[in-house]
Amino acid sequence: MQRFLKIVFWSSIILLCFWILTAILGIFLPVEFANKDIRLKFESTRGFSFPLAVLGTLTGTLKRKDTKGDFLIKIVLTIIAAVFSFYIIALYALGNLCSYTTSGVFFENKQNSSIKIVERSFGCGAVDGLPSSLHVHKVREISPYLIWVTNIDTNTINKDEWIRIKNPEP
Repeated sequence: MQRFLKIVFWSSIILLCFWILTAILGIFLPVEFANKDIRLKFESTRGFSFPLAVLGTLTGTLKRKDTKGDFLIKIVLTIIAAVFSFYIIALYALGNLCSYTTSGVFFENKQNSSIKIVERSFGCGAVDGLPSSLHVHKVREISPYLIWVTNIDTNTINKDEWIRIKNPEP
């Protein structure tokens, strides 16, 4: 039983570190999910597993030698931390309703077809009522699930490295 509790505790710690690390990397790296469905699955998984991992840490923090008061304080504080983390993640998800949508492809790299220069519109749908803003980005597919997105000025690119893509008119 002790071995199982240690496994649960360390799995919870590793999971918490993973979620915290992905949040920090998401702030500093221009990596995005390839589509909205993947992003939604990621956020819902994080939203439920993070508080559960916080609760899982109880298996390593509760000790037989703890007094009833220490035992109760650890349980209450851990439950408060789990509820608070769920609340913060839910607020983040509600505040993250806006997203980019690729409206057209301008260029494709001759050497690597997974690198494209695209027009993307940023909008919040019915939430804000404002028209979407258009931006030109260089998008590199890292995997089927992730893309690396950077701003680019099409006036400064070497046209010999790119194939012009003709988008159909709507």
